[in-house]
Amino acid sequence: MELKKAGEWLKGALKKENARRLVIVLGLCGIALLGLSSLDFKSPEPQKEAQQEEDAAAAYARQLEQDLARIVTAITGEKDPAVMVTLENNGRQLYAQDKKEGGDEKESAHVVLEDREGAQRALEITQARPKIQGVVIVSREAADPAAREKLINAAKTALGVPSSRVCVTGGRTAQNHK
Repeated sequence: MELKKAGEWLKGALKKENARRLVIVLGLCGIALLGLSSLDFKSPEPQKEAQQEEDAAAAYARQLEQDLARIVTAITGEKDPAVMVTLENNGRQLYAQDKKEGGDEKESAHVVLEDREGAQRALEITQARPKIQGVVIVSREAADPAAREKLINAAKTALGVPSSRVCVTGGRTAQNHK
């Protein structure tokens, strides 16, 4: 019933002067719908990549902390030393570029790979590790100057940082907190 009424209304509208306006409005609506259908409403890829970089940097810091904790244990004999490594950044990626030169013009663009689903990503050549900002080691042996010096030297050698970025302090570790 409703469909018949709409059809009759449309026929009547087309017979009147406003028919042109109606056709124009409907045409513009169709164009707008076509334009909207081509938009991609998915979450942007840069956020996803940034999150992956942050996760990778956090995993890298955890691995460094575990490795350094093993070294501290080997030096001091502590079973569960507290070690923290902070990073300045998430690292850096270097991507392959395609360069074209023609006369006076030079053009450069990243080499892009496309997977089976059609997702595109730049071809990564190398990835630089995140830069270490600082290291904190909490050890019950920190009061002994010789042990403190061994811990500082071990941390700066293992992580490639200057001694000014290494803090060794005494405190209550998990073992002597019990």
